Amino acid sequence: MKNSVRLSYVHLAGRDSCTPAFFAKWENHRISLIILLLFVFFTVSIGKYDLTGCLVFAAFPLFLITASSLPALLILKRILILSPFIIIMATANPIIDRTPFIKLYSVTISSGMISGAVIIIKSVVTISSVIAFTFCIPFYRICEVLRELHVPDIFVTQLALLYRYSFLLVEEAMAMQKARNLRSFGKKGKDVFTTSKLIGTLLLRTNDKAERIYRGMIARGFNGKLSGKKKNPVRPGEILLIISAFFTFAFLRLIF
Repeated sequence: MKNSVRLSYVHLAGRDSCTPAFFAKWENHRISLIILLLFVFFTVSIGKYDLTGCLVFAAFPLFLITASSLPALLILKRILILSPFIIIMATANPIIDRTPFIKLYSVTISSGMISGAVIIIKSVVTISSVIAFTFCIPFYRICEVLRELHVPDIFVTQLALLYRYSFLLVEEAMAMQKARNLRSFGKKGKDVFTTSKLIGTLLLRTNDKAERIYRGMIARGFNGKLSGKKKNPVRPGEILLIISAFFTFAFLRLIF
């Protein structure tokens, strides 16, 4: 099993080989999620020409990855998976906005180049922060925190089930890929037509397995809601830390 799938199982079970950063060690992870949301908000609010501000806020995920001993290479791989979408968003800026922004020697850098670079950096910073956060805290705890923040139960339940059973889809896909490799030689069986048939078969098998899982859940008394712990009361220390994080991000945002 690939390392990414194995690590996902570890986080789902709540057993983490990583050493969480100081804010992720709180028994109530609600404060961690709120701080992450504040960070994402202030990062997104950075101006389209503010490269310095992007680099300053990039220190947050860098600190989180370093302090938590997270697998930086694995995080980089997941960012690379999303990189085509990020590049597509930023590509149009240099074409549309050709206003000269700065001239370095004989090279003229346009405003579109700067704004495109800002989009890429902000996307990488926010995505890496979210990935690092999910590595520090098990996903089921994130769902519990969302429930504590009064997110609708139907959304939290769908999110938890989607995350839980997405690994079954990965296992089915890996098994089908292994079977195809064993039954094909060279590049045979790897054309677009064969791959499309495999994807259709995977969809049918996944749908059948989902039906069987759902019937099993209904037979065991599932009523559409996942059972969770009682909501933890808000502590004064949490409020103080959230306010401190807010003013810290706001201070950095105003300066840079």
